[in-house]
Amino acid sequence: MYKSYIAALSLWLTALASNGQILQTDSLLKKIMPNNVKLQYAGNIGMISTGIGYVSPNKRWMGDLMYGLVPSSYAEDPIHSLTLKGKYVSLNRDYMQSLKVNWLQLGLWFNYSFGDQYFLGLPHYYDPGYYYFPTALNIGLTLGSEVRYQKWGLYYEVGTTEKRMINYVKNSGSINFSEIWNIGFGLVYHLK
Repeated sequence: MYKSYIAALSLWLTALASNGQILQTDSLLKKIMPNNVKLQYAGNIGMISTGIGYVSPNKRWMGDLMYGLVPSSYAEDPIHSLTLKGKYVSLNRDYMQSLKVNWLQLGLWFNYSFGDQYFLGLPHYYDPGYYYFPTALNIGLTLGSEVRYQKWGLYYEVGTTEKRMINYVKNSGSINFSEIWNIGFGLVYHLK
């Protein structure tokens, strides 16, 4: 259900923007309309995720709201999640009017997984200290880049989560540094 809602919302916003219905008015809808829609593969926020993004007027700050899914073929039950992502663009360049590159994006995200098997507070049936972290909430750091040609962009993000970093520090003898990192790839359509 979440999947079809997000897909329908993304298609509706794209259709309105391409018809010029939103961009020609100074309505409230124009002001709250996202700057972009995106589709991402991997990156610790779902095997596949989709969402909307906003960009600050100075083009240095970005924010995303993403819905992620891990299908049941890769998990016992499908995993549904929401991610709130913030990024700072520290290095960007325009090479031509239609080609732009954000060379360095630093990001922080919060991901919440839905389902009975995930929790924020330790359930009563576990002994205190059984889990050190809530399983429903993940916090991650990313570093990435985006290449944009006209309205389309491709990006990547290399990142890790707070749980992986802490487990590495506690168990550096049994966990390789390379094992705490993940990578995600995405496609962006810029609406405005």
